[in-house]
Amino acid sequence: MKEKQFDCVKMKHEIQARLLKEMAGLSLEERQKRTEDRIQANPILARLWRQARQIEPTGEVLQESR
Repeated sequence: MKEKQFDCVKMKHEIQARLLKEMAGLSLEERQKRTEDRIQANPILARLWRQARQIEPTGEVLQESR
C-alpha cells in the first residue's frame, strides 16, 4: 500500500488534541467566547458565522439590526 502524503484524519486529531489542551480548565462560557473570538478573527468564517446567525432553526431568515 502506498504511503499517504497527507492524512486529514491525523491532522484533525492533532488539532482537536491541541484545542482540548488549550481549553482545559476553562468554563463553558469561556470556551464558547474563545471559539467565537477565533471565528470572528477569520474573514471567511466570520462571514459564514454572521450569515448562519441570521437564520432561525425553522429556516426563517431574521432581520439583522445594524
